[in-house]
Amino acid sequence: MRPPFRFPEHLITLRKAWQQAHAELVQAPTEAAMTALRHRLIALPGTLCTHPHWTAPDASWCSSP
Repeated sequence: MRPPFRFPEHLITLRKAWQQAHAELVQAPTEAAMTALRHRLIALPGTLCTHPHWTAPDASWCSSP
């Protein structure tokens, strides 16, 4: 029996950062804070999507971290 699949810890951390940025954007008190968070939300998915992990033949977004 195969051991359960585990995403690399750094990908889980990136995904959590993305979710945290979304949560913070809702609570952002100023336009400057919103702008900084929007920049993070633009950068984080690019980092996630271009990560070398996704080049593996069995890699999939189906089971998100």
